[in-house]
Amino acid sequence: MDSVSKILFVDDEPQMLTALQRVFRGKQFDVKLANSGSQGLEFLKEGPFDVIISDMRMPEMDGATFLAQSIELSPSSRRILLTGYSDQESTIRAINDGQVHQYLSKPWDNEKLRSVVESEIAEKIRIEEETPNQEEHLALQEQVTNVSQELASATMFMDMAKEELLSQYNTTIKVISNLIHMRVPTPREMNKDVVSHSVALAKLIKLDRKIITEIRNAARLFQLGKLNFEKELLSKAVQDMSKKEIEVYQDHPCLAADLLTPLNSLDYAAKLIRHQNENYDGSGYPDGLSRNKVPLGSRILRIVIDYHQIINGFYMRDSLGSKDALELMDKYSGNKYDPEILKLYRKLIIELQKNQVVQQDRLTHIDEIKEGDIVNRDLFSHDGILLIAKGMPLNSSLITKLSLIESRSHKVLNIFIKEVEPQE
Repeated sequence: MDSVSKILFVDDEPQMLTALQRVFRGKQFDVKLANSGSQGLEFLKEGPFDVIISDMRMPEMDGATFLAQSIELSPSSRRILLTGYSDQESTIRAINDGQVHQYLSKPWDNEKLRSVVESEIAEKIRIEEETPNQEEHLALQEQVTNVSQELASATMFMDMAKEELLSQYNTTIKVISNLIHMRVPTPREMNKDVVSHSVALAKLIKLDRKIITEIRNAARLFQLGKLNFEKELLSKAVQDMSKKEIEVYQDHPCLAADLLTPLNSLDYAAKLIRHQNENYDGSGYPDGLSRNKVPLGSRILRIVIDYHQIINGFYMRDSLGSKDALELMDKYSGNKYDPEILKLYRKLIIELQKNQVVQQDRLTHIDEIKEGDIVNRDLFSHDGILLIAKGMPLNSSLITKLSLIESRSHKVLNIFIKEVEPQE
């Protein structure tokens, strides 16, 4: 791409414009930044642009309206829309009325955005070179735009359906997990740490993303089989259990796997849960598997779960500190635990203790939230019931329901909203 390509970015948030500008540094790009649709139209009156990239949600004039009006001023421009998950209807309108060639979800991937823009510029150049006559060029441009619209619309519907199914699937798992935690008396932070540590350890081992998802699901549901326990057994340390109680206790992974059998999508997670108490040397249960015959995800769960059970007093009468717990587990390296994974976990614990993770969010309340805000931490009622799962976008219906819950309980809900972080 030897010639200079003119790109117009339109977004009402200055940090977003700055982030977009950083992606397109270089002599081959002439970038203009507009903080509103109106300012964008003023720039277009000065001359056409090769590519126009607009945010969907803007005050006064949204992205769909701006892109539709941009057609008259710069008909041959390639138009790209940046949209959030909750902008479905507006996105459809932009594709239909604004002749959008591509759309990208926020937050965007810098490399993908640059690749899409370069591809659109190349397509614009190809059309211009093949059709030097202006009338022919505009006619071909219209044909290409119509095809692009159809493809963008079809892709958008597929993406939205996939995101909605995935969101509902994750929320269902979190709801089941929350029911477990309401019944099984383990600290909520422990349950969260079992999940986050299992995922972090899987990433250290560089496992496939799909396997990591299965490990995350298994970590959320590893105590599902304990729902059948008597209340007295739930509160007992393993050290204090009778022989009969230990038999019941040891059956909980199999019971959990059986409960998950009807859910095909959780088939592999159920397998990991079933084998969470297998020992590396083959002396564990339920199937006496050893070494690599024990699923890698189950070997990860065995180490992470045991560590948290030890430091929270669920194996012995007295809980141990982190250092003592790791030293105790080291004694069973090669026996209960995979030695290499245990070494990695020790390093992970030390690193996590050095660097406490800072949440990129802000605390807000019901009268301050707005449609499109993303919940950055699981939102629970004061009774411990999961109301909204982390990552869910807020819409008017959810906001109304939260307001009613506050009114009925006479207690303020602390809602953590994800901060918009500029892309690097």
